[in-house]
Amino acid sequence: MAAMSMAPAQVAAQTTVYETEEFSLDVGLDAAAVVFIQNNPWFGEAEANIGVDTDGWTEFAIEPQLYLTVPQVLGGELTAGVSVVGTKTIGESAEGLGVGFDNPSATTIEKLYLGWRGDLGQGTVLDLKAGDFDYQIGTGFLIKDGGRDGGDRGGFYLGARTASRGSVLAQISNGGFTFETFWLGNNPGRSGVRAHVGGANVEYSLSDRTSVGLTYIQVGHFDDAIAANTVEELKTYDVRVSVGLAEGLTLSGEYARQSGAETYDGLGWYVQGDYLFDKVPLEPTLTYRYAVVSGDDPRTVKNEGFVPLAYGFTDYGQWYQGEITGNWIFANSNQKTHMVKAAASLSERLSLSGSWINFTLDEPGQLGVLDEDFGNEFNLFVDWQATEELFLSVAGAIMVPSDGARQFTGGDRTWSHVMLYASVSF
Repeated sequence: MAAMSMAPAQVAAQTTVYETEEFSLDVGLDAAAVVFIQNNPWFGEAEANIGVDTDGWTEFAIEPQLYLTVPQVLGGELTAGVSVVGTKTIGESAEGLGVGFDNPSATTIEKLYLGWRGDLGQGTVLDLKAGDFDYQIGTGFLIKDGGRDGGDRGGFYLGARTASRGSVLAQISNGGFTFETFWLGNNPGRSGVRAHVGGANVEYSLSDRTSVGLTYIQVGHFDDAIAANTVEELKTYDVRVSVGLAEGLTLSGEYARQSGAETYDGLGWYVQGDYLFDKVPLEPTLTYRYAVVSGDDPRTVKNEGFVPLAYGFTDYGQWYQGEITGNWIFANSNQKTHMVKAAASLSERLSLSGSWINFTLDEPGQLGVLDEDFGNEFNLFVDWQATEELFLSVAGAIMVPSDGARQFTGGDRTWSHVMLYASVSF
């Protein structure tokens, strides 16, 4: 279920084009482009690590959408949606999956679902959905992105394909309580492995600032016949909490344990504190997070590496930890990170944020290196919601390698990049 995408988040817009008492039709269009300029990618050894030199590239993505709503169906509301995603990359992307493809591109069905929502009485609401649709648990640490981009499809960074395929979701909610059960399939692309996971999720909001969640996930199907005997027994148990302790102060954390087939023994967790200085000009927010996603110790028979499932982008540095490291080097595994981030609203539409992330390898031996210190990354972001439809972002990042990164890549130079991002949503 692992998938990659880290484009800045933006809420999709919809426009009603036809409406009667019997049904309504809505359309939407999301389009995005991003340009990268990099210096010393892969710490100066790009060709040795991904097979090609790269110093810049451009990505494009577009998703037209159509939605149908029919009220008064079996006492509830029937919904349906369909969308198509087109992506393209011009140049050589630093993730290396597109090596050998000339300006890769693809057009694929993205959303294709049917849903029903009904009031069961006493404030209890039932939601049912089947097909290809977006689904997220919590902060996206485990489940957020069911699609794969990059390679022959292009558009790796933009990550426009997020819908889980061949999926079913049943949700019951009442006030602050939500119970969900799901069967989710991935969209792996031509060279990927198809898989499904099943499980259940419970969310309970005690207040606007305090909530708890519990999740159980098990791999239910894995197309790779060689690995299926063990992978299909992979189980993930997760608990998370977010608590507003005082005015402006929020503490949150999550703990996920993986086991199964007498093989898996992975661990992922984080603790985070956020403080909003609401009485200070620009209302800055300061965040600290410590996160651990275990690596595999090659000296043991067990697989201690945390399997990142279908994590996705919800905010800068979470869960693509670092614009450089989280995108081009690591999936969400075999890392221990300290992150300090500051953000401020310069105006209602303009915001500024920056972060420092320190990376340590949980198991250096998994990468065949001796030193656990991997490096330090610095990120700076300027986001501008220019109009209701147009969103612009500029990001700068540098990754300073430590001995672990030098041993892993063979490079010793500081990796830097500048990103220019634009999206429109109608």
